[in-house]
Amino acid sequence: MNQETKDKKSSLFAGIERCENPYVLAQIEALLIKADMLKPIGELAKSYPFLLQLQSTRDLSLKTRLEHKNLNKLSRYQEWTAAPGFYLSLLMLLITAAIINNFSFDEQGFQFNPFIGKLAIVYACIWLIYLLDFFIIVYLSFQEKSKIAQSAFIPKLLTLLFPPLGIGLRHMEEPEKTWLPYHHWSKCNEGLFNRLKQQFSIPMIVIALLIIPVLLIEWQFYDQVESWLRTDLSFVLDMVQGFIWLAFAFEFILLISISDDKFTYIKKNWIDLLIILLPFVSFVRTLRIVKVAKLSHLARGYKLRALLMKARQGLIFASFFYRLLAIKPDFQLKKLKKKLDQNRTEREIIEEDLVKLSIWLRQKKADR
Repeated sequence: MNQETKDKKSSLFAGIERCENPYVLAQIEALLIKADMLKPIGELAKSYPFLLQLQSTRDLSLKTRLEHKNLNKLSRYQEWTAAPGFYLSLLMLLITAAIINNFSFDEQGFQFNPFIGKLAIVYACIWLIYLLDFFIIVYLSFQEKSKIAQSAFIPKLLTLLFPPLGIGLRHMEEPEKTWLPYHHWSKCNEGLFNRLKQQFSIPMIVIALLIIPVLLIEWQFYDQVESWLRTDLSFVLDMVQGFIWLAFAFEFILLISISDDKFTYIKKNWIDLLIILLPFVSFVRTLRIVKVAKLSHLARGYKLRALLMKARQGLIFASFFYRLLAIKPDFQLKKLKKKLDQNRTEREIIEEDLVKLSIWLRQKKADR
């Protein structure tokens, strides 16, 4: 045993003597029990020192109101258009919510709504602004000979297909940055993600809670409430559900744009993704039926849309309870403990694979 290893052990023993955290001591105890099994990995680490780099690489800092490294024309253009682009994308999301959640369709067929038709025209006109903005960015990048990051360019291109994705777009030259209200240019890291997720938690519970009176009215008190309001209650209920959809879509688009591991975020929030996608399925399905189907197919299309709406309501209801439980300490502890156990199992499997690899390398070296 060399002197460096002896000094490290002495330092660790001193640290253990000072430690009074039972959770940390339990981890050390579990590690010591596995010491013999992990011995081959220790031998492997002598040849591959990077295995000893166990420190966390997570960035939990909150860095906002950042300055740009380059002050060329492209950066100045993005500085000028960042805020209008964010709010314009939010407006496009609002128009999308109104169109796909409130079009009129019954067993007699598709009922044209002049207001929704005008919104569609507005949507198309604003889309031209996105097209112009895209060409300006490409032109400035060529003029300044600036390198646009692929991780920022692809989402920018996708906004031409669905403009609301402009919420949370990254800086073209510095893709680690995004523009947000109050925060301005901010670093997209775990710290910003956690802050926004925390800020969304309570408002989203309240918004998801709105589905309960909608379900009660639809199932039990529709006629009474409609006679009391003296208005078309179906339009009011559609507007409420459109607002709920808008909130879920805004949260999902913003957080996934900031997240570096988008697949994991989608996997954890699949309920929210289904809530967002179901109205699109209903809308596209209805338009296809209107174009090519007979009256009998229209009736089936109406029933399909009703079924999809019920499914979305159920998902919103499930999301409400899940979010409500997620803020309760007992539920959080059990959930986090379960994740910790899963992570520990996965880590043990990886360690076993490292042991096998170490033994294989040792045998291969001995056979030479």
